[in-house]
Amino acid sequence: MNQFSLSTKKSLHPPIEIVIDKKVYKSRLLSKALFDEIRKHEKTALKGDQTALYKQVQLLYGVPLEVLNKLDIRDISSLLEYTMAQINPPETLTEKEKAEKNASRSGEASSA
Repeated sequence: MNQFSLSTKKSLHPPIEIVIDKKVYKSRLLSKALFDEIRKHEKTALKGDQTALYKQVQLLYGVPLEVLNKLDIRDISSLLEYTMAQINPPETLTEKEKAEKNASRSGEASSA
């Protein structure tokens, strides 16, 4: 009988790796609890608290805040975009999401 086995200790997916000042950091297991915590900080960031972006990276990768605080906020934002693209690669979009993305692109082109 075929089985699909999962573990609460190790994901089927390899961790996402980032490098800051030549030190490699790996993403933590992206459990629902961790993702909910990250989303909470995302909502705070959307309200204008940019320090919440740093907290998201800290939660995802375990990078000490004293290291993150030395980075440009734009680099932190780019890192979060990169991370989300790794979690949800563009090819995994549903047909509805693809249609919405294409519609927003055509709207950008016509407003230029």
